[in-house]
Amino acid sequence: MLSEKEKAEFLEASRSEKLREDCRILSARARQPIKAGPDRIIAFMSGYNAFINHARRPFRKIEGTNFKL
Repeated sequence: MLSEKEKAEFLEASRSEKLREDCRILSARARQPIKAGPDRIIAFMSGYNAFINHARRPFRKIEGTNFKL
């Protein structure tokens, strides 16, 4: 359950036109496919792991010729 203070904060945030516009933009972009190559995926995952303070795994060389995501 939310406290009265939390409810008031949500109500105040819901009145923000900027927040509503940002949510509309995010919603529209969520339906667009993302073009991401391996470098972009690795950069994202490295940044996310740093954000959640996740320990890095030791590097293991990847060998092969046919890779699929």
